[in-house]
This record gives sequence, structure tokens and C-alpha cells, in this order.
Amino acid sequence: MGTGGPQLTRKQQVGGRIESTPGTAETLTAFDFKSRIIVGAAAEYDAPRDPRDIARATFTNLGSSESTKANKISVDTEINTPDAFDIAATAEMDVDTVLWQSGNIIRYTFAGTPDITAVLAGDYFTCNYEDSAINDGTFKIHAVNSGSYYIDVINRLRTSAADDTAATSTGIGNIQAAFEHSWMMECAGCHIKGLSRIAIGAVSSGPYQFGETLTQAVSGATGKCIIPAKNGDSYIYFQPLTGKMVTTQAITGGDSSASATSSGGPVVHGLTAEPISDCFEVATVEWQEDGYAMSARSAMANMTAEMPANKRGIMSFSFDGPRSANGDKALTTGITRYQEDPPVMKTADLKLNAPTDDFEPVFSNVGLDLGNAVVLRQNGNASDDTGFEGARIGKRDPKITLTLEHELAATFDFFGKYDAGTKVKLEYHIGTTEAKQFWFFAPELEFQALPMNDDEGIRKLDLEASLTGNAGNTTGDDEWLMAWVGD
Repeated sequence: MGTGGPQLTRKQQVGGRIESTPGTAETLTAFDFKSRIIVGAAAEYDAPRDPRDIARATFTNLGSSESTKANKISVDTEINTPDAFDIAATAEMDVDTVLWQSGNIIRYTFAGTPDITAVLAGDYFTCNYEDSAINDGTFKIHAVNSGSYYIDVINRLRTSAADDTAATSTGIGNIQAAFEHSWMMECAGCHIKGLSRIAIGAVSSGPYQFGETLTQAVSGATGKCIIPAKNGDSYIYFQPLTGKMVTTQAITGGDSSASATSSGGPVVHGLTAEPISDCFEVATVEWQEDGYAMSARSAMANMTAEMPANKRGIMSFSFDGPRSANGDKALTTGITRYQEDPPVMKTADLKLNAPTDDFEPVFSNVGLDLGNAVVLRQNGNASDDTGFEGARIGKRDPKITLTLEHELAATFDFFGKYDAGTKVKLEYHIGTTEAKQFWFFAPELEFQALPMNDDEGIRKLDLEASLTGNAGNTTGDDEWLMAWVGD
């Protein structure tokens, strides 16, 4: 044994940051290690040597030469929300100017003198209702200047000053704390968006349905309903589409015909994640274990999740990227981690094919696999000695597994729907209070397998389904949606 003693595997942490310039490794700080990872995070150095089988008078080869160099990092984390999603002092701010700086960096300067001293690089900024639509969206904050009341964000769709707003922007901005695995989601081919909500009164003819278009007749504003809202709920959660909703006007659901009157204006209060097929983000990822570290740059990941009944949910990420560094390094200190317990999968409102069948099964587990095929892009012109340009998701095949009790066909015809290739919907949430919930929606599932098992005399199905999305949606990227609702 060496003088330093053994490496202690419980002294672990994993950090990461989206790369401002893809391909250039970021320097990580304590902020980037907020993720409360579960014991067992692992790193693997993938650097195969190239055998030199030179012809000579022996059966052995002549050693080997170097080849490509990559690091694989695997991490599990709880499905959880930040202790506070919104930074209260900056719940809503008027945007004054939107100016391109360089590369993909865009500067939003605010009107007045809002207090943004609590804002950190790595938080999210959501802008709605800006003069130029390309400036609307949810962006990762790159830098903050609280004295001059501006933030710099990363907007991959902008590379010039062509869409600048030089004065008196119509944009409204909200700052939100990133949930601790949001950067991991982005590296798994997900697009993070702000989730708006508007206070409402009684709901008639409801409930509102996921995915339907919400309309205010007088203001003319429209939005996409995200979280189903029924009579007694305080808010409708939605994504803005056109215009801006206002107070004391009726909001009508296009499919459900649900109606309620707003009692306030819209405020960003939560985040969603959806799949994307371009503008991927990559990250610098570092695994630390009791004095040793391995890191990868320009990494991407696949994500899986297990969400058992009456327990917390666990997300698992498998990163792959060119090696950045391997070697001794002290554990990063000064990390401020969230304290709240994770939400639990109970009273989950899990439904298949709502509202057509509105079937609520007796279930014991939900599994999710985004099915990302992560490939490393070989490049002899790479700026380092790894031989890789970076990682890329080449394709995806998202799937759901659902362990549930079988029912009579009159209640829900699993095998009939399987034979016919009938698409069904899935929705559920983890967490019992509106202030701390994780929601999952899949608008079109197609059953792929229905193996049966016997659980102490109870017939169960281990349902397997593909998340196909709507074939009629030519833009795609609608196979699923996740939503986090915070305090």
C-alpha cells in the first residue's frame, strides 16, 4: 500500500458545465458540483493501445502505440427540484436592450435597477415577448454584471448583431435557479424551457389537457397547456405561443373546452425539458474521488430513469467525451447543496390514454430510457492528443417500461391495442404538492411487448413501449416532455 492510503469510494462528487465554446474545456467551480450524486459514480479511461504486430522471428508483437483517448463517466442522481426555483428579487424584469457580443453570447440589459446580485453563471434566463422572436427562449447564463444590470447568455441560434434590439425592448425576463441535473439533461439531447403559469378561478367543463392550445379571446394570446388543470387548481401551467395573456380574461382549452378566468398575469415558474435534434449542448464533466479526478470535454450522454411506486425517482447518466485530464486533484470545496428531500411517486395520477380511456392502473414501477446513441467524432486535426473532436448523439430510440397489474379487456384492452398498433398517451407526476413536482408526458406510446409475470398470484404485465411522437408533426421532437414545478 502506498503512503497515501487507499482511495475512499464514498468521497465522490461529479460536476459539469455546458461549454460556452463547444470543444473548449471549461474551468469548473464549486457551483458546478451542486449535484447530490448517489454513491457509486464511476469513471473509465477508454484509451485502447494499437498493437504493433511487426513481422519478425517471434510470435509476440513489438508493443503498441497510442490511439484515441476518452473518458466515460456514469452518475446517478435524485429526481428533485431546487429548494427555490425563482430568485424572488428578480421574478420579472423589463428588458431594455438585447445586444450580440461575440460567438453565441448575447447581452440582455434590464430597465431600471433590478437586484441581480444573487444571480450566478449557470442559472437560467427566460425571455418572453421580445421584439425579435429569436431572442425569446430559455438560455444558460454565461456571466453577470449586477452593477450595470445586465447578464450575458448563450443563444446558439445567434451569431451576429442582425437581431439586436438596441433600445426599449418589449421583452420580459425571469431568472431561475438551474435544477441540479439540468446540465446533464442538456447533454442528453434535451432543450430546457421556462414554464409559465397564470392564476385562475374555477374551472368549468375541464380538466385542461396536456398539449392542447389555450386561447384568450380578448387578448388573442395563445399558449400550450402543459400540466392538466382541474377545478380547484390555482394555476394553469403553459408555454407561451403567441401574444401575452392578461388578467381577468377567460382562458379556453382548444380540445377540452375547459374554461377559467385568469386572476393575474403570467409568470415563469418552473422548467420543462423536451428532446431536440439539433443545436446540441456539450459539457465539460469531471469525476472526483478522494484526491483523484478524471474529466472529459465536449461530452454527451444517454439518460435512463427508474421511478418506483412510493419511492424517490433516480436518473442515471452515462457521459462519453474526449479525455480532458486525469490525475491527482483535491475534492472541490465550498459547495452549497440543496437541502430539501426529493418528491416521492405516490398519488401520482398515472393515466394511460387520458381522456379517451382515462385508465389509472395499479402499477409498481416506471422505467425510462432516452435511447441516445452517443458517438465520438474522430478527427486527426483535433487540437489535443485525444483524436476526437467531441461527442454527438447520432440517433435516439426512447422507450418506457411500465410494471402494472393486468386488467380485463373491457377495462383496458392492452393486447387489442398492441395488435392494432394503437397509440396511447401516458402522464404522471412524482410529488404530492404543486410546489414540488416532477411531471412526465408522452403523447403517443406504441406497445412493443407485453410479457406477463406472476406476483404471488397477481397477474402482472411488464409493458414495453416506444415513444414515437406524432407522425403528422413534421418538425418532430415531441416524443415526451418533462416538467419541474418548484416552490
